[in-house]
Amino acid sequence: MSDEKKFEAFHREQLNKNEEIQSETVKDRSGHKIDQADDNFLDMSQSEIKGKNQIEKKLLEQLDELVQQGATLERQEEVTELHREWLTYSWPNYTEDKHLEIINMYEADERYRDYFGEDRTQELITAVKHVLL
Repeated sequence: MSDEKKFEAFHREQLNKNEEIQSETVKDRSGHKIDQADDNFLDMSQSEIKGKNQIEKKLLEQLDELVQQGATLERQEEVTELHREWLTYSWPNYTEDKHLEIINMYEADERYRDYFGEDRTQELITAVKHVLL
């Protein structure tokens, strides 16, 4: 299988995971269509996907630090900024209101909590709400 075909298969697998997690919830509550986010994802280059994955890794590390060492305003701001950067890879038009809406969805829907893990998700919810509200 060529590198291009492998990359396309990877894109499709990630997209299917995202759709399974987000489903109709994103269409109904966040104000943008999942198809638009899907299009943005499918258009991402290997380097953009690598960048998104690096930000996700940093975000998870920072969330682990919050869980293990407790929250400080600086850590919460960093987590919020990393989460914003991570979201903007898929969202064409980021706003703080949309960011808060997705955080509310994390709080309401266990599928989102499963993605990051319960403790990490709770820290993310707390951090984003503290920083943006």
